[in-house]
Amino acid sequence: MIRTNRLRTLLGLGAVILFTASLAHAAQGDVMLNVEFGEGMVLQSGVKTTLSGTAARNGAFSLEFRGQTHAVKTDAAGLWRLELDQGAPGGPFPMTIRGQNTIELKNVHVADTVLASVCGEGMVLQRGGKAPVFGTTEPGVKVAVEFRGKKYAGAADASGAWRVDLEPGDAGGPFPLRIMAKSAIELKEVYVGEVWVCSGQSNMHYALSYSKDAGALKLDAPNPLLRLQRFPEASYAPNRPALRYLGWQAAEKKSAMPFSGTGFYFGAALQEHLKVPVGLIHSAYNATNVTEWTGAWTLEGHKHGKLPEGNLYRRQIRSMQPFAIRGVIWYQGEANAQSLQDPLGLGYDLRLSALIQSWRRDWGQGDFPFLFVQLARIGLSKEQVHGTQLPTPEQREVVAGWARVRDEQRKALDLAPNTGMAVVYDLTTGNLHPPEKKPMGERLALLARSLAYGEKLTASGPLVTGVQRQGDSLIVAFKHAEGLSAKDGELRGFEAAGADGKFVPLKAKIEGANVRLDAKGLSGPLTVRYAYREWPDGNLVNAAGLPASPFSTEAK
Repeated sequence: MIRTNRLRTLLGLGAVILFTASLAHAAQGDVMLNVEFGEGMVLQSGVKTTLSGTAARNGAFSLEFRGQTHAVKTDAAGLWRLELDQGAPGGPFPMTIRGQNTIELKNVHVADTVLASVCGEGMVLQRGGKAPVFGTTEPGVKVAVEFRGKKYAGAADASGAWRVDLEPGDAGGPFPLRIMAKSAIELKEVYVGEVWVCSGQSNMHYALSYSKDAGALKLDAPNPLLRLQRFPEASYAPNRPALRYLGWQAAEKKSAMPFSGTGFYFGAALQEHLKVPVGLIHSAYNATNVTEWTGAWTLEGHKHGKLPEGNLYRRQIRSMQPFAIRGVIWYQGEANAQSLQDPLGLGYDLRLSALIQSWRRDWGQGDFPFLFVQLARIGLSKEQVHGTQLPTPEQREVVAGWARVRDEQRKALDLAPNTGMAVVYDLTTGNLHPPEKKPMGERLALLARSLAYGEKLTASGPLVTGVQRQGDSLIVAFKHAEGLSAKDGELRGFEAAGADGKFVPLKAKIEGANVRLDAKGLSGPLTVRYAYREWPDGNLVNAAGLPASPFSTEAK
C-alpha cells in the first residue's frame, strides 16, 4: 500500500500546480480587475459603476479614465472597489490602471442602453416558456422589445436594471430582435431552441482541441444550429489575454476548439438528435472547489451548516441569471477529492446538493435537469496522472479521496430531484484530465434525452439500491439493471468487511437485476463495496453497455 501522505501528494500535483498559478499574481501584489471587467466592456451611463479587483494589501494605485485620475486603496485583504461616474455615452475610451503593474484597456464604451453579456447577437432563447431578455439603462426608462411579431414592454428600476420576458415560441431561427429604450439595439440573428450551461472545474474547462477525438471533427463549415457562448474565466492580469465577452458564435473550428470539450460533445450529440438550435454557455475554471460555485444555502439539521455564496457563483453564475435554460451539465469534484476533511464536516453529496438547490432557487425556473460526471479513474504517479502509464497491481488497491467522492456523487442523486450521473471510469486510463471527452459528453446527452426530453431509453448505468443478507449470501439490488452482465471475464470488484474493517473479495453471480455475493465466513455488520478504488476496475454493465457506479453501503 502507498502511504496516505504520499498518495495525497501524488494525486494533488496537477490541481495544486493549476491552483497555485491562478493565485500567483495576487501574491506578487499585481493589480487585477475582477472577472466581469476588462477589454471591450460597456459601462452604463446614468448610474455609477463599481469597479473592483485585487492588489497588494493595504496598498494604493491610480485609475485614469476620460481625463480624470482616481486614487484607489486596498484593504487588509488586498481587495479594492471604486465607484466610478463614467459620464455620458460614447467611446471607445482608454482606461489605465497604474500600480505595481499597469493595465491598459483601449476599448471601453459608455452606453445608455446595455444588453447583458449573456444575451446578444446569435443567441439561443430557450423554447417552451418565458425567456427573459435583460440589461441596464438609465433609471425609470421604458423598454420595449419586438420579437417574432409580438411586442413586450418593461421599465428600468431605480438601479437601471431592466428585464423583459418574451414568449419565444417554437424552435427555429434566425429571427430579428429589436430593443428600444433611450437608444435602440438591433439583433439580426436570434434563435429559439435548447440552452444548457456547462460548468465545473478543469475537466469541464479543458478545450475541445485537447480531446482525443478532436482531429476527426469536421468543423470547416460552421453549424449555425449549434451555438457557443464562452464567459471570461479569470481576472485580468498583465500576462494574460484581455478579457473578452466572446458572444454567441456558430460552432466551427475557431469557436469550437477553445470551447469545453465535454460541453461541445454533449451539445453536438443533442443537436444532431433533436434537430433544433442548441445553445451552450461555458462557465468553468480550473482547480476549483465546489464551495466556490455554490450559492448561499442553509443545510437543515446540520450545525454550522450555513454556506456562504461562493466567489465564482457570484462572478459567473449570477451574471447569466435569469437567462432561460433547459438545464446544466457539471464536471467537478477533483479538488474536493484532494481534501482530507471538509471545513464543516460535510460530504460532497451534501455540498453538491446545496449547489444544485441554490442554483435552482436563484434561477427561478423550477427543478431543471442537473447532470454531472462522476470522477474518472485517477493515476498514482506523475506519469499516470499526466500521461498514459497504468498503475501497478499494488497501486490499483489504493482507496482514498477519489473513491469517496465518487460514492458521495452517487448519493447526491437521492438528495436533489431530476439529477443524473454519467459514470465514466471505464473510459479512462488514470489521467487527471482524461482526453476521452467525446464518450463522456455523449453519456451526458443520453441522460438529457431521458430526463429533459422524456425519451424511453436506458441512460444510466446500474445504481445500487440496497444490500440484503440471506444466509451465507448477500443480495445486491440495482436499478437501471436491465440485462446485467460482466463486460469481460468473471464478475469482479465486489468485496465486504466486518467489524474489523478488513475487506475481502467476494465471488459474485448475476441473478436478474441483482448480484448474489458469497459471504460465507463473514459475520456481524457488513460493509459492502464495489469498484471502490482510486483506479476502479469493475466490469458490471447493463444491456446498454453502461457501467455500474462504484459504491460503499451497509448490508441489512
